[in-house]
Amino acid sequence: MGFLTAVGLGLDYSDLRFGRTTQAWLDAGDKLRTQVAEALDGLAAQVEPVGSSSVLGLLAKPIIDLAVGLTSEQPLSSVTAKLQAAGWIYRGDAGDQGGHVFVLECRPWHRVAHLHVVDHDGDQWRAYLHFREVLRRSSQARERYEAVKLRLAEQRPVDRRAYTDGKTAVVTPIIDEVL
Repeated sequence: MGFLTAVGLGLDYSDLRFGRTTQAWLDAGDKLRTQVAEALDGLAAQVEPVGSSSVLGLLAKPIIDLAVGLTSEQPLSSVTAKLQAAGWIYRGDAGDQGGHVFVLECRPWHRVAHLHVVDHDGDQWRAYLHFREVLRRSSQARERYEAVKLRLAEQRPVDRRAYTDGKTAVVTPIIDEVL
């Protein structure tokens, strides 16, 4: 886990700050993706870096976001057991707002990564990958998304739930306008 903090990743739960996604963050995300895939030992159909920390140069919280796509045959209990054995903390089912959420902390209450376990054939999986690709391709989408994040952070610097809800409200319109 030291490779994550060595490149400046990590954020206390009470903080909200941003940095620009660097190549070092992307490399750390790829390494973490590989570690998660190995820990799951074939249980996941696919593991992908997603979110702002997967888009070079984008304003992002210093936290790696990963999505794990599960096929319908894979029981969540097996995945949860393997992820917990690898140090991930299960935070519960966020439903349509993120699937089954896991957090990786380098010390108590200082997270370095989030992981979202969702149906590999489902809408959430497709939305995660599609939004990542839209952000990678479209400077207009990146600018709009960054503006919303900054506005929300100024309005609610410590209300993480309101910040997340506010971001979610603009994701669909950004995707729809770019298509």
